[in-house]
Amino acid sequence: MEGEKVSRLVEENMKTIFAYALSRISPREDAEDLAGDIILAILQSAPRIRDENAFFGYIWSIAANTYKKFLYRRNRVRLEELEEEYPSQEDFTAEILNASEYNTLRRELALLSGEYRECTIAYYFDGLSCGEIASKLHISLEMVKYYLFKTRKIMKEGISMEREFGQKSYQPAKFEFNVIFAGKMNMEYHSLFNRKLPGNILVSAYYTPMTIRELAVELGVAAAYLEDEIALLEKYHLLSSLPGGRYQSHLVILTEDYMDEVYRRAEKEITADVGEIILSVKGRLQEWRTLGFCGSDMEDERLVWAVLYELIRNGWGAFKAALGEQFREDELYRGGRGTCYGVSYEVQDNEYGTHSFAGYAGINEQYAASYADFHILPRKNWYTMHADKIRENIGEVLAGDRKPDIPIISAQQKQELGTIFRKEIAAFGRLHEFLYQSAGRVMREHAPQSVAPMVDKVAANTLLFHSVGFLGACAVTSGALSIPDIDGPLTALIYEVS
Repeated sequence: MEGEKVSRLVEENMKTIFAYALSRISPREDAEDLAGDIILAILQSAPRIRDENAFFGYIWSIAANTYKKFLYRRNRVRLEELEEEYPSQEDFTAEILNASEYNTLRRELALLSGEYRECTIAYYFDGLSCGEIASKLHISLEMVKYYLFKTRKIMKEGISMEREFGQKSYQPAKFEFNVIFAGKMNMEYHSLFNRKLPGNILVSAYYTPMTIRELAVELGVAAAYLEDEIALLEKYHLLSSLPGGRYQSHLVILTEDYMDEVYRRAEKEITADVGEIILSVKGRLQEWRTLGFCGSDMEDERLVWAVLYELIRNGWGAFKAALGEQFREDELYRGGRGTCYGVSYEVQDNEYGTHSFAGYAGINEQYAASYADFHILPRKNWYTMHADKIRENIGEVLAGDRKPDIPIISAQQKQELGTIFRKEIAAFGRLHEFLYQSAGRVMREHAPQSVAPMVDKVAANTLLFHSVGFLGACAVTSGALSIPDIDGPLTALIYEVS
């Protein structure tokens, strides 16, 4: 393949290569070095790449080999730095030599998978004949002999190697599993990831397929324990089995670099648009006040914050209805439906996020709240910090014995709210369309080819979770909306349940 074409493909996939490196190595500086080594190795291997169709499979093979070499070099340097001069001693005793050999043998046995391990232990440790092993494992005699023959070759090669466990063997990757359910929640999915190992299998096998043996070395876990976890991940359709005994993650994993780039790109494009929407909302506040709801005499800034999430949510609903099929959830285990995705970084409370939000948060049988805890606001202004007090006091507020902290509207007034601000709701819908398109483009740049068919659906179904806090932050950044200096709730609207 021509070097110029390879250079172009490498340039187009630099972010994905760096994301692969960052998933394997930290700190970031080391990941940058690894990514540079991978790119150099790909460019040097250009003549051996047949065509563009073979490029993606080939680069991940190169990436995996380069990663192993990088680990070896780095660990060797660290060991040399730790070396001290010791006085000369006599040769190691036979007992120590034997212990070392046994440890190496155990290490290689731990890396054997499935029938290879079972046949080897039965033959060499339990003393069973090939015929007895075939009967015990319910396989043919020829297969037993094949497994033992292959195992001898594998063990011979492995014992002569200096294996270096991957970084995840001592520093597990951050991983959070999320499911957006349609209908009934399936708690089996969530309990699966109460342990670190399943998530780290998915992170390890995300960019490049890996065998159980390779995963065992990367994670520092014996193959016998990995097999059960891999079987569970396959059962839930989160890990795909590929030819050659390899496995690859079957879900989109969002990285910190991905989220940073989504927000950075979008902030430049839409902050001014959000500001215009806020100014338009303020221009219609008097029309809203004339409805005479409880709290209609509040100052403009407080009323805008109170209604902001409701407008964003309704705009997202309009966008969702227009998008249609992209919001259709996948079939999950045992007939459940939903969208699965992973997050491979420790989520931070940045200004673009939300602590929580809901279009329906029950207060009593008659009233509910629509709210969002925007991270751009101090915690003292979050609805969830005051929810219990609001529930206790709502009777006194409705009776006129207490001044409301947040507006309270009737079911009819809630419908009229949508009519008064229909222009602004439509504008938020257009912003959601832009954010969806932008997020999809960035996700395709960061995700491996194997999950490309999932990108649009994940981008669509995760959109609201990533856009609510972001739009609230843009409203403040634009200068059109300020943060009032009050100690109570700011971003909630209580409405009568019809």
